[in-house]
Amino acid sequence: MHRLYTPDLPMFTRRLALRTFLTLALLAVLLPLVLASSSLFYRSATGAMEEFALQLADEVSGRVREKVVSFFDVPLRVVAFNVEQVRAGYLMVQQPDVLMRQFMLQIDQQPQLTFISMGMPDGQYYAGSRPPLGEDRALRMLRARISDGRAMEVLRIDAVSREPTLVSRSEVGFDARTRPWYQSAIANDGVAWYAPYRYMINDAQGAYAAIGMGISAPVRSRDGSLIGVVTADVALSQLNEFLAALASESGGRAFLAGASGELLAMSSHDPSAGVSALVDGQRVRIDQSHDPVMRALGQHILQSGQREGNRFMDVDGVRHLARWWTHALDRGPVLTMAIILPESRFNTPLRGVLRNTIYTTLAVLLASVLFSVFVASRLVRPLQVLSDWAVRLTQSDWNAQAPKSSPIRELRSLADSMGYMAGHLKEHAEDLEQMVAQRTQELESAVASIEQTLTDQRHFIAMLSHEVRSPLAVINTAGQLLALRSKDVPAQLALAQRILRGSARLSYFFDNCLTQDRIDSHNFAVEPVPVDVGELCLWVTENGSQLSAEHPLYLTVEPGLPSLNGDPVLLRVMLMNVLSNAFKYSEVGATVSFSVHPQEGQCRFVIEDEGPGIPLEEQTLVFEKYRRGRTAEGKPGAGLGLALVKRIVDLHGGAVQLQAVQPQGTRFVIDIPLNVTPVA
Repeated sequence: MHRLYTPDLPMFTRRLALRTFLTLALLAVLLPLVLASSSLFYRSATGAMEEFALQLADEVSGRVREKVVSFFDVPLRVVAFNVEQVRAGYLMVQQPDVLMRQFMLQIDQQPQLTFISMGMPDGQYYAGSRPPLGEDRALRMLRARISDGRAMEVLRIDAVSREPTLVSRSEVGFDARTRPWYQSAIANDGVAWYAPYRYMINDAQGAYAAIGMGISAPVRSRDGSLIGVVTADVALSQLNEFLAALASESGGRAFLAGASGELLAMSSHDPSAGVSALVDGQRVRIDQSHDPVMRALGQHILQSGQREGNRFMDVDGVRHLARWWTHALDRGPVLTMAIILPESRFNTPLRGVLRNTIYTTLAVLLASVLFSVFVASRLVRPLQVLSDWAVRLTQSDWNAQAPKSSPIRELRSLADSMGYMAGHLKEHAEDLEQMVAQRTQELESAVASIEQTLTDQRHFIAMLSHEVRSPLAVINTAGQLLALRSKDVPAQLALAQRILRGSARLSYFFDNCLTQDRIDSHNFAVEPVPVDVGELCLWVTENGSQLSAEHPLYLTVEPGLPSLNGDPVLLRVMLMNVLSNAFKYSEVGATVSFSVHPQEGQCRFVIEDEGPGIPLEEQTLVFEKYRRGRTAEGKPGAGLGLALVKRIVDLHGGAVQLQAVQPQGTRFVIDIPLNVTPVA
């Protein structure tokens, strides 16, 4: 192989211009390039096929988008209209029979709607409706009144006489205040979409065995009192029918899903889009559909996170074109819509073109190999030598020799230019070295200044703690004497207990600051010693009770606990912080429990309170320094306690976790290994 790079072949003894050299090389492969034109023809045919497929997908997706947008726009406009009607005094809220007839007039003009209704603050319900299922689509009036025992009555409206006739009566009590649409409007205190839910209309004809979704809003009087919640609702079965008709026409598939991938409607008959799929308020996701094609697309959409796109995919040996996009409803959720077209809808015969291009491809490959060997023998070697020289220059080897003369004039010119540039780089590098040395010295001075500031800060905190502890001890002693002498005077006793709690909290605050400062110091290391867990818990209970006299504290220590090999000071601070947190967020009189037991080679500390709890999304944040959850608003604290707890647990090689307690409360579970291996 080295002989291919020999520069003294007779035909290349004289220097050639690079343009001439490349021209000769291109002439040598001209014939194979002509044959390769068949490959371009095949690519153009394939491109035309894909372009046609995309145009077809654009047409179908446009129809789906227009239908879905208009479908969900209707309830928003109707609710906004009724809210304005109530404000203007035109909606007869105080006359339920007239109110239902007004709803009937509106729903008669909006065939897409299933319900226009109003829930009252006392739970009564009045609605106009068009049944989403069954052959009888005559309009209905629905009502659930306290005078009728909250029974849901469904009255059919005769198309000619417009008189209502009772067709169904459910004895199950119906309370509008328990329905999702009512609760959503009250929770948002305004116009709000609510999640899909199953209609609670147990009519004899089964015309309401469907899934509904819509928008609701509270309406209030001029003095701000709640009049009721008005809602406009659509049945998702209507979208199923539209998508099924579209799929039958285009030969493909289509579906509508929520932002998290829950199926709302689809073109194929699949139980995952029906009433039976709504289990515990959760719908089946698109990546769990029974249809393998939709399941494959759903998995791609959820994994990629793309809001819209096109994708050709193979499922069970059949190629499909999938197109999906998202649409955010006005003041509502984000919907994902998709269509899937099979290859039979857009494929054109390309087998003959493919066979012809195989031979062209082989010819191009052979020509490419010959061309590569030829070019490498005359061009790559000089370029490699030039590259090696450039690498040595980048490593500041300014004594590296320039490559010898090349038969290619342009390469020689390039080598001369690089030599000239290397001289400038050398000068620039020397200037940079001086500048870096100067900046390094400045940075070292800045670091030293910062370290001195941190040292001064630690000394200040230690001095402040030392100076404050003596007055705190005096205040604590005086508070105890005052509490002892005032046990028969409730007002003075409460004041004394308040002084003791304030003194304890201030002392506890300085303990936290000193512990944090100790942990953050460079020379800190955990020094484990055998710790009697029972005595540790008894100390924490006795001192922790000073933080709050209004919360009963129950300690349970399992007998026979082995000693814990840990840092007793840090463990006390850790447990005191968790107890303080439990007292702080629990109502007065609420019980706080503290239990200890062995757990698979570890000592488990469990502290449980009856406070408001910590939301799941904030459970990680509360362990960060100076971060506090929403429930901490109005509560004293700097966001240091739980961060210190997490740090101490980590230093002992343990773990801490939060658990929700029903009906309310939080359980802190801390596991510390009995044989602690200090963690840096």
